[in-house]
Amino acid sequence: MSREVVIKVKNLTKSYRLYDSHLDRVKEAFHPFRKKYHHAFNALTNVSFEVRKGETLGIIGRNGSGKSTLLQIICGIIPPTKGEVVVNGRVSALLELGAGFNPEFTGRQNLYLNGSILGLTRKEIDARFNEIVEFAEIGDFIDQPVKTYSSGMYVRLAFAIAINVEPEILVVDEALAVGDELFRRKCYARIEEFREAGKTILFVTHDMPTVNELCARTIFLDKGELILEGPASFVTTQYERFLFTRSEDALKIRNEILEINRNGELKKKLLRESLKEKTQQKETEKDTHKTKAGKNSFEISEKRPWYGPDFRPKSTVEYKNFDVDIFDILIETPDGQRVNHLLMNEEYVYSYKVRFNTEGKNVFFGMMIKNDKGLNITGANAPSPQSKGIPHIKKGEVYYVKWFFKCTLLPGIYYTNAGVSGKVNGETCFLNRIVDAQVFKVHKNTDAKYDGLVHLSQYAEIRML
Repeated sequence: MSREVVIKVKNLTKSYRLYDSHLDRVKEAFHPFRKKYHHAFNALTNVSFEVRKGETLGIIGRNGSGKSTLLQIICGIIPPTKGEVVVNGRVSALLELGAGFNPEFTGRQNLYLNGSILGLTRKEIDARFNEIVEFAEIGDFIDQPVKTYSSGMYVRLAFAIAINVEPEILVVDEALAVGDELFRRKCYARIEEFREAGKTILFVTHDMPTVNELCARTIFLDKGELILEGPASFVTTQYERFLFTRSEDALKIRNEILEINRNGELKKKLLRESLKEKTQQKETEKDTHKTKAGKNSFEISEKRPWYGPDFRPKSTVEYKNFDVDIFDILIETPDGQRVNHLLMNEEYVYSYKVRFNTEGKNVFFGMMIKNDKGLNITGANAPSPQSKGIPHIKKGEVYYVKWFFKCTLLPGIYYTNAGVSGKVNGETCFLNRIVDAQVFKVHKNTDAKYDGLVHLSQYAEIRML
């Protein structure tokens, strides 16, 4: 049975009147024939989606794409021009730094004011007061006017209030970008706790790894239009494809992404491939084990790395901004054996070749390894980031790039990226980038049990004192 829909957005449009000057606004207001001196600007255009109870929905897009406007309408701060929004449940919002705070009031007064706005009684706020203040970590400043607060103190108090009033729906709009690293981690830990409790979250950020880690589903907005909706890793890959393309190709890529969203059959096909890939890979692995080694296949596979020809990514996306080819992408053992099933704590080589069909300047080569949820595990550039890259590469030259690494990853499925960047018109951009270029699986080669993402060769010493 499908979960209850707690937010329903249908055909939502938000328009603003823009005037070239204040005088034009006055002229329009008093013109006897109602002559228009404004031009309309749509911050949102015909946006529709639903959010179900317990879901964490990511909302991504470039600055000015309409993300904040959408959240403000959902929270009831501003009205829509057209369409409707239905929200079932208490909403707590962290939309922007200090939103809803009276700068002349103390932190204590703002805490009670915001709590009452969110529907809490004074008795309920009293019961939560100490927990909120402790979480905010602002000490005696709780009794100082918030106009004296630093930006970090603002967001600490705002988040502490938002997360501790027991909302059914939490809305966070990039506010956590402010503040120190330890407090951000504290906030994300509370969000994870909130999510585990089955609450609903709308989360806006420019940090794609965080979207992939926290969100099951994501929508991609551009120029006020919803151009893609789907699983987080699927949408963020398309977003980065659009974000990192050169300006003259942006419209083409945007239209291709819109076509994915509009073409039901195409979208279903791509989603099926993306969502079922993990299951298919596990089944392929089992079949290949049986073919290669019969009953003892699992034991044999854990004794040595090996290559399964049918174990290939189905989510590969290439965005090629210039005529530069990346090819022969491989993972090998130090003695040259191609593999996609790796053993923990052994040495491997990740390599690819790059053909320059156009000249390149200040060129860097890059790699990234991420897990099956799209979370970046590790990445690097070569030459050293402290250098200016390879100053000049001539048309027709081919480079062979090797990355040597020890596999400290824990058992699981991982993906690699390959990329080439260079300076064009004074700015560094991707010449070509391949996301999910290779897939590999890491196997343990001991009976030890592990937890997390990587193994640090840690060991314990226990003695009685």
